[in-house]
Amino acid sequence: MIIATAMQKGGVGKTPTALALGSELAHAGRRVLLVDLDPQSNLTEGLGFDPTRLEGSSIYEAMLHPDLTDNYMLHSEIGVDLLPATLELAGAEIAFAGRFGRELLLRNTLAPLRRSYDFIIIDSPPSLGLFTVNALTAADSIIVPMQAHVFALGAMAQLENTISMIRQLNPQLAIGGIVITMVDRRTSVNAMIEQEARDRYGDLVLKATIPFSV
Repeated sequence: MIIATAMQKGGVGKTPTALALGSELAHAGRRVLLVDLDPQSNLTEGLGFDPTRLEGSSIYEAMLHPDLTDNYMLHSEIGVDLLPATLELAGAEIAFAGRFGRELLLRNTLAPLRRSYDFIIIDSPPSLGLFTVNALTAADSIIVPMQAHVFALGAMAQLENTISMIRQLNPQLAIGGIVITMVDRRTSVNAMIEQEARDRYGDLVLKATIPFSV
């Protein structure tokens, strides 16, 4: 299964969600590949790699040469494999702009890897650009980190509109779950937003939440 963490807003916990999910699945004995599709490279750094020191190993290279993807992978200490983000990724959207089928680059790159992994988890960028489109086109399911914030439901509505558009390329795309993040039980606003999300999206909102840490 291919899962993308997605939300068209920065700082909501996409990368920690992807990292925690991958780590738990690996701990349970599943074969896991993490894909860092965010030019900020936070997932790559979170797994202990320095993006400025990686040469010849990146998701960018894998998308250019999908038949050589195994050559661009890294193996982490927590038992997951990684296709990392490097500095090259920052300019890759421009490089791919005129390429035919550019929306399908990641899907085509990951398709042969489905046989090798139980779960492939994509950490997507916080904006609706080519890489987010690629992530959602490649994914079977989306995990949505929703910050317990007054603007969260508006951002969620934007993501739902994006998903509707992406279904023209990926009809099976579905929201697998919504994780409420940065929850501060001391504030009534947080509780109100969390409850409204549960009222609106029902069982899609996971019981587990990610607390705000100072």
